[in-house]
Amino acid sequence: MKIFNCRLCKGKLSEPKLNLGKTPLANEFVKEPVEQDLFPLEVCVCEECGHYQLNEQVDPERMFRNYYYVAGTSPVNVEHFREYAQSMITKFDLKPGSKILDIASNDGVLLKHFKELGMSILGIDPAKNLADEANKNGIPTISEFFTEQYADVILERYGQFDLITANNVFAHCQDLIDFTKGVRKLLKPDGVFSFEVSYFSDVVDKNLFDTIYAEHTSYHTVRPLMRFFGQHCLEIFDIQSIQNHGGSIRVFVRLPQRHTLEEPVWFNFLWKEDKIEKKVSLLQEKIKKLSINLNNILQEFKSQGKSIAVYGVPAKATTLLYALNIDEKLIDFAVDDAVLKQGTYTPGKYIPVLHPYAIYEKKPDILLVLAWNFAESIMKNHSSFKGQWIIPLPELKVI
Repeated sequence: MKIFNCRLCKGKLSEPKLNLGKTPLANEFVKEPVEQDLFPLEVCVCEECGHYQLNEQVDPERMFRNYYYVAGTSPVNVEHFREYAQSMITKFDLKPGSKILDIASNDGVLLKHFKELGMSILGIDPAKNLADEANKNGIPTISEFFTEQYADVILERYGQFDLITANNVFAHCQDLIDFTKGVRKLLKPDGVFSFEVSYFSDVVDKNLFDTIYAEHTSYHTVRPLMRFFGQHCLEIFDIQSIQNHGGSIRVFVRLPQRHTLEEPVWFNFLWKEDKIEKKVSLLQEKIKKLSINLNNILQEFKSQGKSIAVYGVPAKATTLLYALNIDEKLIDFAVDDAVLKQGTYTPGKYIPVLHPYAIYEKKPDILLVLAWNFAESIMKNHSSFKGQWIIPLPELKVI
């Protein structure tokens, strides 16, 4: 469904500033090749508040009720969330018994660490398959979409929370106003809302266009967020740059306080965002150049009779394969650590996804790492692979 108004302020959306063509849903893996719907990836900007977002909206029931992304699959992710939990406890002096709510809690990878440290935890996630797994593993999880209306249910059953987290979901939410009203209801007077989200300024600076797909309806920068939370009687009081997904921000929000910060933490972010419109206009050309270069490399290897496999098929892989016009005939197979994806075919391109053991059984000459943000960990774990590695982003490398 096409939308015309901003998800943050309801202002009018511009004409597309970046067009990545049409793709299937990034996580719509299939058991056998079947025709799939394609959706346009057109990034527009709000003419009122400057928030970047897609002008297309897909039914969230279709995208999130049965979900293939499992956060705890990656050791890098597990360590990230362990450090995150510890930093929250230190930063906000959380004690055993402190109440933590994680929105879009996935398999419970973050809440597990809080639980081990004696916190009172609750997760909410629309993916029934993941919620069931989390509950089975002792992480209490509600299988629902988080809305203001459902926040009332949580409030009645569990009360308010010391810390509410929402990692890599503030970009997915189609009604950010409703979502934020729900968060505000559930915060204790001195509670904190913390969320991590891909930082759009890093996306355009580092050519990380593959983080753009239908699930990610919003591409956040700091300036629109400051205005947005102010309109909902909340304030951003801290922002941290983190390296997740090539460049993200961790944003801390609370009820307004009387004192003000001596040195605004967002100054450097606002300075970085000043020229973002010009950078977005250059991104289309960068994508075109990368498409030519990567296709030339793959076709050259194929002309030499070499076999090529893909390592990692995260959601971003769908955007990358389509935006760069990668011919699926160049790829022999894919492997992924996520058990849920093994034995399926990738969305639209229908590349078979196998267990990583297939690397040693089929012995490809080339591994194209589409989970490039975990490339270092992947290469370390498969140091016995003697072929060549291709890392497409942030810079195209053949190793």
